[in-house]
Amino acid sequence: MLEVSESKLTQYILHYVSDTLILGEEAFPQPEVLLEAAFTQLAFNKIDLDQQYEFFHETDVNLNEIYTYAKKIFNDNTSFLEQSNNIAKHLHSASQHPNIKNGELFIGLFNNCIWNNETKNALSIVKIDEKEIFLDVKNDENKMVVNGIDGINVKKINNVAVIVDMGPDEKPAVFIKTKRKEDVVYWQERFLKIKVADEDYHKTNLALTECKKYILKEESFTNTEKLGLLNKTLDYFRNEEEFHVDNYIDSVFKKADSTQKDIIVNSVKPYETVISEFAIEKAEKTYKRKIKLDSNIEIQVNVQNIEQVDELIEIGYDEATNRKYYKIYFEEEA
Repeated sequence: MLEVSESKLTQYILHYVSDTLILGEEAFPQPEVLLEAAFTQLAFNKIDLDQQYEFFHETDVNLNEIYTYAKKIFNDNTSFLEQSNNIAKHLHSASQHPNIKNGELFIGLFNNCIWNNETKNALSIVKIDEKEIFLDVKNDENKMVVNGIDGINVKKINNVAVIVDMGPDEKPAVFIKTKRKEDVVYWQERFLKIKVADEDYHKTNLALTECKKYILKEESFTNTEKLGLLNKTLDYFRNEEEFHVDNYIDSVFKKADSTQKDIIVNSVKPYETVISEFAIEKAEKTYKRKIKLDSNIEIQVNVQNIEQVDELIEIGYDEATNRKYYKIYFEEEA
């Protein structure tokens, strides 16, 4: 996990990427405290640190432009201005499409970033496509003055890449955030040219996500059945070394018909893989453990053996009131 709370922005620059590329003429040193905090927010905002990427090239990774420019900066930070210009030029060439918006390009070099208890340098690249109007309110000699400012919202999602220097003998670790799904092709594939570093984690995560999506959307399952199937899914991934969709269906969906099986197979067949324990840990935090009713009522279920749900929660229909109900059994109040 990358920790940046104590990081320092040592150098930064801004370019403008449009039909005509405008390069910044000067790399600025560490700014004052408030501006540094804003740039740090901009540089690392909502980065997915669970999914790590790495640079690649079909023949030689040294022919990957961003890999080469980033390594040169890490090896000699006096080359920051020159290499940031190269990064901007490469982004400009990768952005030649009418659906890719013009905008500012922030590049910042941070030190004192903590990675697995080790101090690392990190290079952040942020493409900013949109600005917003802010109100600048000041007290000028006891008179309130308000001005509208066209500025950058540092908390807004942008296309971001964070490149962490892992040392001279290792490839840098790369983390990204894309603003829109359609930006993945130009940002991840054409500009950065990166691939998933841990393919097993990536596929396990996608398989768990698709399985969850199917279970929650399937209208033939009751809420308690969905809870059971979600937890049986987690149990399957915990107990197996490899994910195979046919084995998964036989283990979890005892009564699945051919149509249901086809839907599941088509959704997750591409993600058959060696199962990643780290992906399971992440999924456990998001898998549903609540039964949400239509009257702003939620039943939180924390049962170790989820098959006990059928013994503890009973669903029924009251003909007198024409409404459904849940009956909950328990030993004593906590």
